[in-house]
Amino acid sequence: MAILQPIINIAEILVTKNVTDAIISPGSRNAPLTIALARHPQINALSVSDERSAAFIAMGMAQVKNKPVAICCTSGSAAYNYAPAVAEAFFQEIPLIVLTADRPTEWIHQHDGQTIYQENIYGKHVKASYQIGADYSHPDARWHIERVMNEAINTANTFPKGPVHINIPLREPFYPSAGEQVVFERPRNIRQHLAKASLNQETWEELLSQIEDYSKVMVIAGQDATNPNINQALKGLQEEFGFVVVGDLIANLKGEFIANHDLYLGQINESYAPELLISFGKSVISKSLKQFIRKHKPEAHWHVQSSTLMIDTYQSLSDIVPIAPEDFFKELFESLDMRAYKMGDEEKSFAFQEKWFNLERKSSRYIHQVLSDSDTWNEFSTYFKVMENIPSGSQLHLANSMAVRYANYLHLPNINEVEVFANRGTSGIDGCVSTAVGAALATDAQVYLLVGDVAFFYDRNALWNNFLPSNLNIIVENNSGGGIFRMIDGPSQQPELEPFFETSQKMTAKLTAEESNMEYLSATNFEQLEKILTTIPQKSNRARLFEIHTNSVENTTFFKKFKTNFIV
Repeated sequence: MAILQPIINIAEILVTKNVTDAIISPGSRNAPLTIALARHPQINALSVSDERSAAFIAMGMAQVKNKPVAICCTSGSAAYNYAPAVAEAFFQEIPLIVLTADRPTEWIHQHDGQTIYQENIYGKHVKASYQIGADYSHPDARWHIERVMNEAINTANTFPKGPVHINIPLREPFYPSAGEQVVFERPRNIRQHLAKASLNQETWEELLSQIEDYSKVMVIAGQDATNPNINQALKGLQEEFGFVVVGDLIANLKGEFIANHDLYLGQINESYAPELLISFGKSVISKSLKQFIRKHKPEAHWHVQSSTLMIDTYQSLSDIVPIAPEDFFKELFESLDMRAYKMGDEEKSFAFQEKWFNLERKSSRYIHQVLSDSDTWNEFSTYFKVMENIPSGSQLHLANSMAVRYANYLHLPNINEVEVFANRGTSGIDGCVSTAVGAALATDAQVYLLVGDVAFFYDRNALWNNFLPSNLNIIVENNSGGGIFRMIDGPSQQPELEPFFETSQKMTAKLTAEESNMEYLSATNFEQLEKILTTIPQKSNRARLFEIHTNSVENTTFFKKFKTNFIV
């Protein structure tokens, strides 16, 4: 084992740089890494057999803890199974340290087992890729690994955060001799000091001068974590200067902002369009919002971001403002407030804002009235009732397809006290359950996942482990297929709808819950749902799974009627 000492030291380097969680998938080629991670007293190492699930679990942990988590797998296709989570982490800017064991280079494509081309396997979906040499006997091997690991972890933590990949060829022997002690040697910690980006005074003066020309200013918030400083600044800009602030549920805006826009955007005209658009954050769920702005382009569009990557979501980008949104909005509010600026025609600004809030109030009343009074059994009504019972201080995770879309039409009554998450980096259904499991492992708060049956069954290997946390609560909305395709005009009008798009199935989650030692309750009507709703806010000593059964045809009919009957 002595010749693999530099590999053993990888665990100590991780700890030195505050990476103390590792998700390991069993294998032989990665045995030296597994032993190092599992035996290190300061690393919380967990074993997850399914690499795809393992990577999403790690991503969920890293997202909640806001620091890197390591994942480790054997050679071959195991590394490819990390790819969906690596891509999601890249676009959500979540740091992962991806450690893949590999065969030595000379054995690649030589009909030997578990060998594929692993160097740069994740392409552009990692911030950086590193290749370690296969021989560790030379003194320079330790120096090389220390340098690479320091650079990799520093890179993962540098804004924008994200995954990094270290590919590690290993020769036999993989295992220490009987009784051999694993010794962790103290490595170097090469720190990277970060500079804070700021705008010079000349640029600020130019932006402040421009903003005076506009009476109708809109801020669109993309997916982001809750940030009290941003919320406070946006509240001030809204109250004092008539800004219109719009955000999907996953933007985690806390306050009285525009949130029900999905219901009415298809009915409004260009008089609701901004003259100046200021955007920040990552992806936006609302397709109607993106289409509205693309159709009614603003005169100017500033995108505020800490990187210089050109992101032109609304096809109207005029300025990239390369500083942290928190700093930008704070400085903007303070500058406008101090100089007593008036936004173009002040009366026009607040009239523009009031038009939006009139729609917001009207739509909120409509949503609550229709869904509170509904006696028609359908999944949209059950989403409403479930979200009404999510307790304050918890996390809400939304799976992709209809779950995140339904939720975006609704408004959590205690939105200021609930953090909302969704895998909208790539918007895939793979990994939604695993991400929630990882999040629950990283927090003491109650974690609730709203997920459709297809996304749930696709990722139920997330429950195939021995450490499901008791704060995990999964609500499966089972409509026996991919109900979203019945909602979309294209596939819903095709004869292939049921066998090829909706892919009808009759599975239930009951046996999965039993096999995973989870509490289980199901509902097929409002009376049974009431028991679930009563149970949801309560804490339990084991993970829980609630399953709500509805009919896809009836769901579609109700939802379309719900949208059609709202008139601006």
